[in-house]
Amino acid sequence: MSLTEVVFSYTPFLAMFGFLGAWMYRWGILRNQSPAPAGDISPQSEGALALGFVILLVGHLTTALALEAMRALLADPGRVAVIEAIGLIGALLFAYGVAARLRRRVQALRAGRPRQGAAVLVLALLLAVCLSGVALTLSYRWITVWYAYIFVPYLRSLFFADPQTAAIAASPFPVKLHALLVMAGAALWPMAGLPLEEIFPLRAVARRFAESDPAAARDDGRAGEVQP
Repeated sequence: MSLTEVVFSYTPFLAMFGFLGAWMYRWGILRNQSPAPAGDISPQSEGALALGFVILLVGHLTTALALEAMRALLADPGRVAVIEAIGLIGALLFAYGVAARLRRRVQALRAGRPRQGAAVLVLALLLAVCLSGVALTLSYRWITVWYAYIFVPYLRSLFFADPQTAAIAASPFPVKLHALLVMAGAALWPMAGLPLEEIFPLRAVARRFAESDPAAARDDGRAGEVQP
């Protein structure tokens, strides 16, 4: 067994134990203390973050849960191009939003606000995952096919504690680096104490949308009128 196969055989389980250890440390030692709030990001950044998150989540989950259907779609080069273009847009939007969040956290760290270090580290890892995914999509036209035929079967083998690493070990180094960054980010995420709203600001986007809806504003104004 090569060193790469050893890494991809055991690192996912180490990442899982790291996630559990970080979660217990946060709840047992830190008493679930969250980092101090950072500055708000722009509405455009919030929208990019939410939309990019949805695109990436739907794409990855659809392939993982409906593998055979996705393989049928990926049999046509034209469909592959469309799917990869949508994924690239999602990754760029998400990276833009994560970069805005990271900038605010770095500013909060420099301002001396408490418990910002772990948040900065996790967001930096998340941004690295996004940028490496963008680089892979631009460098390897077959990256979506690779995910469906190599990485998803590898993930499924992990659930049965029987890692099948031969195919992923033969993949290019940037692909393996992207996978390792995902594992590192997942392992360290609980230490940051960041809410899901940090990377998926659905409520903030919905609130801004409601505030900009003229019909909703008229209804609120009518509700506030004093009846004679």
